[in-house]
Amino acid sequence: MSAKLSDVAKLAEVSTATVSRVLNKSGYVSKKSREKVMLAVEELEYKPSKVASFLASRKLAFNIGIVAGKRLFRVLSDQSDQFYTIVLKGIEEFFAGNNMRGSLVPSNNFSEDYDGYLLIGGEITEEDIKKAKETKKPVVLIDQYLAGVKVDCVVSDGYDGAIYGMKKLISKGLKKIVNIHGPLSHFGFKDRFDGYISAMEGAGYLPKAYEYDEDNDNMSAIIDLLLSRYGLPDAVFGCNDTAAIRAMEELQARGIKIPEEVSILGFDDIVNSSATTPSLTTFKIFKHEMGVVGSRRLQSLLIGNEPRPTKISLFTEFVQRESTL
Repeated sequence: MSAKLSDVAKLAEVSTATVSRVLNKSGYVSKKSREKVMLAVEELEYKPSKVASFLASRKLAFNIGIVAGKRLFRVLSDQSDQFYTIVLKGIEEFFAGNNMRGSLVPSNNFSEDYDGYLLIGGEITEEDIKKAKETKKPVVLIDQYLAGVKVDCVVSDGYDGAIYGMKKLISKGLKKIVNIHGPLSHFGFKDRFDGYISAMEGAGYLPKAYEYDEDNDNMSAIIDLLLSRYGLPDAVFGCNDTAAIRAMEELQARGIKIPEEVSILGFDDIVNSSATTPSLTTFKIFKHEMGVVGSRRLQSLLIGNEPRPTKISLFTEFVQRESTL
């Protein structure tokens, strides 16, 4: 195990603040104490954190542009979104402890005044990334991945979650499983959709999917079409909790019992998912961690650490509640 700053301080019989002053060459330290610190560093083979050293030498905070598409910028501005508001809190908490500050800006505002950018959400396009890169500043995507663009990103592993969820439903004897998803230009929806298709085809069952327009709420029309053309499904898999909850509401409004007649599975684990009747079985996305991990990755890029683009994928967690058998 590598030595820590506190180990150096203990061996040198000085405070950690004194060790920091010696290593950062800042402030007064007596010759005797300085020599004791350097001997302890050599004996323990202590290697200072590149991040810590950089931040200690920096007088001003990094100024970060937190960029969102038009719709997401609107809902984040009034904190009405149950997903990205938590992502944003993770970002803000990391910034507070790491000499960084951020401003929420719309996707048409790529000012060179920012030291770097966090681009969040499925509305982010290749054109947005191109504009951000033109500023020559580091860029990290959160909850969005665009194939072939090769830009740093942090996403949840929806494909793995969908595979796991379908296997759970199929193991209960459910075969007619319908997927209701958002726009497939959003990586999260596409990833979960692909997992659903793979699991259904792998089990020898026919996939059936419908696209949900959350802004115009076309769920009533989807359920009418589903029941008239496909019949009563065994289960509905919503690619996010909002779609799953709306599907459950529309099915219940037509006298269909959940989960006795149709099981409902969601994705995201937003706050409302545990308050539905019955409570929604879903997958927990670690939203706060996505914000923290994305911010940490941007920090590494800002100090020139590990510069090659990286795709970081966080696994989800299955949350069994009452809406599935």
